[in-house]
Amino acid sequence: MESKRRRKESHASSSTLDPSLSLSSSSAGDVDRLTQLPDVLRLYILSLLPLKFAIRTGTLSSEWRRLWMYRWPQPSIINISPVPSLLHSELVSLVDDFFGRRGCARIDCLHITYSPSTLQIPDIKRWLNYAASCSVSDFYLDLTLTPSSTNTSRRRGSRAAAAAAAHILNFNFRSPSLSRLTLRGFHLASSHPSFRMFSYSLEILNLWEIYLSSASLRRILVTCPVLRSLSIRRCHDLKKVVVPVAALRLTRLTVVDCKKVSEISVSALGLRSFRFSGALLKTYHIQSAAMLEDVFISSGMAVPAVSLGDWVKPLGELASLKVLSVCSITLECIAALGARAEVGFRLFPNLVELQLLMAMMADSNLSDIYGFFKYCPCPRLEKLFVELPMSACDPSVAMYLQVPREEPPKGGFSNLKLVKMNGFKGHLNEMELAGVLLMKSGNLEHFSVVAPWGNSGEKSESSSGNMMQCLSTQLSLLPKASAKASIILTENDNSKFLPVHSEV
Repeated sequence: MESKRRRKESHASSSTLDPSLSLSSSSAGDVDRLTQLPDVLRLYILSLLPLKFAIRTGTLSSEWRRLWMYRWPQPSIINISPVPSLLHSELVSLVDDFFGRRGCARIDCLHITYSPSTLQIPDIKRWLNYAASCSVSDFYLDLTLTPSSTNTSRRRGSRAAAAAAAHILNFNFRSPSLSRLTLRGFHLASSHPSFRMFSYSLEILNLWEIYLSSASLRRILVTCPVLRSLSIRRCHDLKKVVVPVAALRLTRLTVVDCKKVSEISVSALGLRSFRFSGALLKTYHIQSAAMLEDVFISSGMAVPAVSLGDWVKPLGELASLKVLSVCSITLECIAALGARAEVGFRLFPNLVELQLLMAMMADSNLSDIYGFFKYCPCPRLEKLFVELPMSACDPSVAMYLQVPREEPPKGGFSNLKLVKMNGFKGHLNEMELAGVLLMKSGNLEHFSVVAPWGNSGEKSESSSGNMMQCLSTQLSLLPKASAKASIILTENDNSKFLPVHSEV
């Protein structure tokens, strides 16, 4: 018995070490046996995966890139976006004929961008039923009215008239595998029973230019317990955004340009990303602020209705924060409260990237920037982005209000590797900030300066070239603490250095 047991262990050990039983062989130079499989087998493997995991296989190698798009025998990525010259009857005939020939095979992504009349809504609903029968995973529906689909009086009317013209759609959609949903350009009706149909599969919800009430939004969130990401943009009827505790898995919340939203309350404990841009916010509360890793907060360049203390109060607990974008109004609040020792935070220990959105660059704004680094040390900061105002006049020349100047920070940039100043015109305060950053950053690698087009106020190419040459000379004379720091001056902003919040 003992010898038999040893033979079994020996056989198991040899099987474990046998390279022919693994997907990669060190003797063959790390051959990728999975990629060497026939396409039909690789497509079969992809068909067994949920859509998001199938897409991620594209990072394995060039052989896998975009292969997921062909994992079903019939086209699984469908985009319905008619050209203006196509009549509605012709479009309906083409789409119905295509869907009829295609059958009920699985659909990964379906995008419908169309401006129908009220009489054409039944055709849209028929296509929705077809998409649901094909278990669509990613669905995008845009019914935004184009100028050609509205009459002249409505085009000349107010936003209220446009809202009245928007379609009311009873969104009855039954797709048990729907994981991503984007709705745009219509009144959302009967949201509670409709969203319950895919409540246990929906992970990403985008509501853009949708007309819905605060109560409807809350009912949607209650019925979608696995929702991870919620994006609300330009929903002009919405007054409150209340995220209940039931949204257990919500990690990302984005609210942009919802002009009537005055309150945001997040009771969900798993939120990691909060992005807000708007002017009317009066109160907002985030239950799990200490867990936030990504924050974008901008008043839309308008003075917020909330008091200065309440506007930045949630920022006082951001010990886990890694990426932060703030507007000049927020900087002013932080500097004012910090100077009076009323601010509740002193340190961003994990902040890696900071973006400053400056509406002006007067002396007071420069002092606010210095005050931020004085009262909110960022010892691990690696990337700093400064969005400068596009105004051609230099606010430091005309002193509207005498304010005490904050001294430049003495340190805190030891880990800073990248600085990018966008809209740089060479004004006095812009040049001073550039000089401070170059002189205080001992490990700086790249200092990118993007000058705006028409920098000199003239359209001639020679004038623009002369101004660029002048800026280049001025920047080259600034002392640098890092010998390896390269100053990159350009008029064309490229995608080489982009902040995380560039899409916000």
